[in-house]
Amino acid sequence: MAVAMLVAGPEAAEPVVGPEAAERLAQLGITRVSLLSDPSGIGVVLEGWAFNPAAIDEAVRAMFPDGGTGVRILREIEHVAVAIDASEGRI
Repeated sequence: MAVAMLVAGPEAAEPVVGPEAAERLAQLGITRVSLLSDPSGIGVVLEGWAFNPAAIDEAVRAMFPDGGTGVRILREIEHVAVAIDASEGRI
């Protein structure tokens, strides 16, 4: 599963989350969008099994139709699964 995060600083426009944006994101293979925020800005996490991170610029335009000024892109560098070892009851 590919994951990317868009980080919009205070100078960036609000992300658009609606039917048109959802359709555009789905066409890019994105199946889950999470919005996170704190006083310094908004983060948008994009995930999808068929999502090709090479299309991240199109995803930015879908979420930030103003062009994405002030939006940083964080790309996945590693994905780690964590599980409990049932035989020893340890992680």
